[in-house]
Amino acid sequence: MSRRKQEAVYVPTSRAEAEAMLAEYKGLERDKLMADITADRMMDQVRERRRSRLADLDAKAVPIFDGLKAWWEAGGKDEVAGPRRSAELAGAKIGIRLSPAALKTERKVTLKAVTDWLKGLRWKRKKEFLRPKVELDKDAIKAAIQSDESVAKKFAGRLKVVQADQFFIDTGLDAETLKKETAG
Repeated sequence: MSRRKQEAVYVPTSRAEAEAMLAEYKGLERDKLMADITADRMMDQVRERRRSRLADLDAKAVPIFDGLKAWWEAGGKDEVAGPRRSAELAGAKIGIRLSPAALKTERKVTLKAVTDWLKGLRWKRKKEFLRPKVELDKDAIKAAIQSDESVAKKFAGRLKVVQADQFFIDTGLDAETLKKETAG
């Protein structure tokens, strides 16, 4: 299988050419930021129209829902559902249903207290109800390896901190500044 060759790049031969290329690059970066800003503004407008439309529809739906709920509780259930919890009416299902099961603590009991209580029990099944979550704190390890030789030796052969030099171009462009500049 042959390797795909990368297209040859133009390399400036003087400082003036490098400055011209950098100006073009900065312009392209600005255009990319402006495309994002424009898209964000358009999406914000669409979201606002959607939010407004949904608020209008909710304002109309709530009193209808409340009225139907009151009718159901006042005897509509007996008329259309009989002993069942729900019924079909006008192409929709209406009735009472159980909410999803939720776990709540008893009064004056905290989840931590229940956890501690379970940990202290001598019960085979307690492991089913406790979840140990152990994970590496990578930021702490990086900081310790870089600042403490004894920690670096302890992790030697297992973990290492790697940093590589990377070429960069900082155009100094900032999305927030561009938004302010282009706000009409």
